[in-house]
Amino acid sequence: MADDERVEITRKLVEFVEKHLLDGKDVGELTTTTPLLDWGLLNSIETTRLVAYIREEFSVRVPPTEMVARHFKDIESIADLVTSLRAPVA
Repeated sequence: MADDERVEITRKLVEFVEKHLLDGKDVGELTTTTPLLDWGLLNSIETTRLVAYIREEFSVRVPPTEMVARHFKDIESIADLVTSLRAPVA
């Protein structure tokens, strides 16, 4: 996967978080390393919405075995997950 594709995935994830998770909340400046779980931005309902978005936007299904905190701690981790799930199997 090209670096520019990874950048585009990250950009779209930032937009989703700003629009759907922040929803007017003042948490300071959002970065790709903002701790989404620690700040309470991701809960079970919001994570479900995010996974549905990933499936729709990136054509990626997140298997239940990958639904762990380390994959959803920040936008960088989520982008890594999407990238790894989109990579062709060797």
